[in-house]
Amino acid sequence: MSTYLYLVCLDHTPPLVSDGESGQFLCDLPQIRADIADREHITAMPTEDVWCIPSHLERNTAQFLRDHPTCRIGIRDEHGRHHETTTEQG
Repeated sequence: MSTYLYLVCLDHTPPLVSDGESGQFLCDLPQIRADIADREHITAMPTEDVWCIPSHLERNTAQFLRDHPTCRIGIRDEHGRHHETTTEQG
């Protein structure tokens, strides 16, 4: 069963949620976390390189991170649940 995952900019009130999903299943969380961890590299990419990322999910993530290069980022699913940006607790 799919669970769409979105990035959230926590430095805005109210928090800004990405327009496009960064994942479709909870098993996509490791890739999303890796992209957040690699934000410095992603935000330095030229725009044309972002559009060459083959996965639309990773492209959505890259674009959101580029739009919020220094903001605190969260992950929220379509049901409003928040997920850790590093690793799940427990």
